[in-house]
Amino acid sequence: MSTSRTPGSSRDQRFAVISRRIVFVVGSVLLVAGVLAILADQVLLGIALIVVAALAVAWRGLWTVQRGRRALAGRDRAQVPDGPVRGAGAPAPVDDVVAALVGMNSDELPYTIDASPSADGVRVEVKWKHEEMRWQTLFVRGSQAYAWRMEVDLDPSKATYRFVEHSGTAAVRAAAGPLGAVAYGTWTWKKGKTTGGTSATFVEGADGQVRVTGPSGTRTSWEGAVMIKPADAKVPVFTVLRTNGWRPRRDWFGARLFEK
Repeated sequence: MSTSRTPGSSRDQRFAVISRRIVFVVGSVLLVAGVLAILADQVLLGIALIVVAALAVAWRGLWTVQRGRRALAGRDRAQVPDGPVRGAGAPAPVDDVVAALVGMNSDELPYTIDASPSADGVRVEVKWKHEEMRWQTLFVRGSQAYAWRMEVDLDPSKATYRFVEHSGTAAVRAAAGPLGAVAYGTWTWKKGKTTGGTSATFVEGADGQVRVTGPSGTRTSWEGAVMIKPADAKVPVFTVLRTNGWRPRRDWFGARLFEK
């Protein structure tokens, strides 16, 4: 477990704290003023004040999201091995394909690629490493976790493949307010195919109150971000399969969309 305290992060933290307080105070004042204006029959003025308050909150939220996305954009991506491109009429042997897929593994990647024998050939499992974040602010405690894996079944007799994805999300929130404490939790698990999807959560809190467990380990800081982007794993896997002459059972434009 480690905490980053570089000069740059300290400046960002100060800006985050100050801007958050300014938006909270100014937004609250504008919201109250807007409601009072509406009650005083100055409807247009009241609506304008409420809209300005909402825009300020939205801007602050977008700033947090952008910081989180920049932090996650630096993650490593699998390096597809070089080699001749084979056509569907001359596919590579399954052992060569499996070796190329498993060979892309790296400790720095946010996912792992494993292979094992199956009844019809070989099953390749692509599994995202643990992504979980826990945080605590003045009034709210919460946690968010994401899970994703993909099963690719290879049929050596026809040099074809089929795949399915499994996606999971778990969220817990506990908040204290004027009406008392409220807590709830949700869990969803889906099976199917996706295209271009991303699951992400970005949080700010007091220093030392956001704990993130991800591919690179666990760290504690004043901010945190967790994200699963299946395309980062799917694209290199299916690139290897296709460049080695392997194709899905029904290869058409729609099938390629689900490989991204």
